[in-house]
Amino acid sequence: MAGNRNLLGFAAACLGYVLAVSHCANAQQTTATTQAKLKCEHPADPHRRQTGCNDHDFDMDETLARGWNDVRRTLQRIGITPTASYVGALQTNVTGGRDQVWSYAGQLSLGFSADFGELAKLPGLSAYVGLSWGTGSDLSASLDSALPTSSLYAPSFYLGEMYLQQRLQHDKLTILAGRLAASDAFAALPVFTNYVTYAINPNPFSLGANDAAFFGPPPGTEWGAQATYLITPAIQVAAGAFNTNTNSANGENHGADFTLQEGNKGVLSIGEIDYLHNQRTDSVGKPGQITAGFLRSNNSFPYLNNPLAHSDGYNGVYLMGQQMVFRPGGPGTSRGATVWGAWTFNSKDLVSPIPLLWGAGLSYQGLIPVRTSDVASICLIRTEFSKYAPATSAEDGLELNYQWRHSRYLTITPHGQYLWNRSAHESRNATVLGIQLELTL
Repeated sequence: MAGNRNLLGFAAACLGYVLAVSHCANAQQTTATTQAKLKCEHPADPHRRQTGCNDHDFDMDETLARGWNDVRRTLQRIGITPTASYVGALQTNVTGGRDQVWSYAGQLSLGFSADFGELAKLPGLSAYVGLSWGTGSDLSASLDSALPTSSLYAPSFYLGEMYLQQRLQHDKLTILAGRLAASDAFAALPVFTNYVTYAINPNPFSLGANDAAFFGPPPGTEWGAQATYLITPAIQVAAGAFNTNTNSANGENHGADFTLQEGNKGVLSIGEIDYLHNQRTDSVGKPGQITAGFLRSNNSFPYLNNPLAHSDGYNGVYLMGQQMVFRPGGPGTSRGATVWGAWTFNSKDLVSPIPLLWGAGLSYQGLIPVRTSDVASICLIRTEFSKYAPATSAEDGLELNYQWRHSRYLTITPHGQYLWNRSAHESRNATVLGIQLELTL
């Protein structure tokens, strides 16, 4: 109960600070870095969009609904920006599993942002509301796989993130408070969005598998507050505190379970530091990012080998980075190869089903010279399961895909995945083929 009071106090303090300074905040945009371009590459797409991207402008050629552009521009002039997208994936297991299954899962995502600088003359203050509608089936359940082959299975309608956001100090400081998702702000690299598997897109899967309060919508969100500060053009720090209501995290009442405490206690606290390498507009070197973070929850978690017994809290850490290593066109171009790696560790395997995960991969934009926007990617994800979890063992996943970018609003991604259990019989292994469509409306 004390943890929830602390969370409420923190959120209230942030909201009070936001409203107190919004009248004198300077709305000037920072131009020192291109970090926003990497983190918010597609601001017109609300599907699993990183928090802090809701007030970024986008060109109308990023959306399919060209005929509505005049309506959109009129709304933007008064401070309201609607966004929408649809993502769907058709997949089948060509080997492995009890039977061959065809699975299709899709999500329609809607987002609405309001700029109070335009609406109420409060510079830097904005609000965001997200919603989603999911349909389809879950292939991973048919394969008995611990690593989901897609992040799209979330049937039914869900409310998403709903928060106030305040930018201060020439956009160096950003504060958010409301219904938030830790996964939309922490432990994410821009390159993760190049993959279909939920094992790494949008975050290392272990973070949410160990604590549902980390996962983002759909299905659920948590009450919380967070802040991000750009210390220098290359160093950014972030911190957040989130409620730990498992029912809310699992999307109870279609994401409208706003109760603070339903058998849970305490808060999920996260701190992160990012090194944004060569991301200034005048940088001639190849861009990269290194991210390190720490998690602490003082909620109560059941033992994996005895659900009637509980343990208080856990500590976790993560380290990840991406770096462009080849750029044939030189500074200012995006074609080339980027390598990345990620590692997560949870200190208490008695309550954490996946205490260890690591992954590595490579993405190459413009592998075919005449298709300079297309991206080819490969990744390997390796997990270690808790010795206390019944009937589980280590599982690995490999993905190879090719993003065919028809335009800025349409991407089609044929992909293949291979899942194997290192200690089980070969029949547990599975080969999955599929195709994913992403359409920004």
